[in-house]
Amino acid sequence: MSCLAVDQLALRLQPVLEAITPDGLLAHIKILASDQFEGRAPGTKGEELSVKYITDQFKQTGLKPGNPDGTYIQEVPLAGIKSEPRMSFTIGDKTTELKYPDNFIASSARLQPEIKITDSDVVFVGYGIVAPEYGWDDYKDIDLRGKTLLMLIGDPQIPDPNDP
Repeated sequence: MSCLAVDQLALRLQPVLEAITPDGLLAHIKILASDQFEGRAPGTKGEELSVKYITDQFKQTGLKPGNPDGTYIQEVPLAGIKSEPRMSFTIGDKTTELKYPDNFIASSARLQPEIKITDSDVVFVGYGIVAPEYGWDDYKDIDLRGKTLLMLIGDPQIPDPNDP
């Protein structure tokens, strides 16, 4: 019985699967990547055009809406974050201001107008790499609880490209 059900499903899906071709996919990609769609960024005209295009394609292929409200579109809350990071270190009576992004980078996904860290120990962890296969652990024996982590960005230099 289950083999028969699988065969029937495969027969029903066959026309749809045959309709998906490399040329067809490329045509959709060219449309969505065109200047008309303005980069498709969230909250823009390009996003609206993209959603409409994809929804129209779903309808044309006979796909039924999958959301409980009978639509093709799942609403997702969107928040924008525009950071103006500032950083300084104060030790005793001497304050050193750092310049963003030349001296540091910072980001947060917290939706707060300001994130302040005061009176925190700073722990330097190199590149923050844990690679036991190379005997490398920048966090080994370090307790970071309640402390501020300072890390280099990017990847470490490879001293000898022939011996990574």
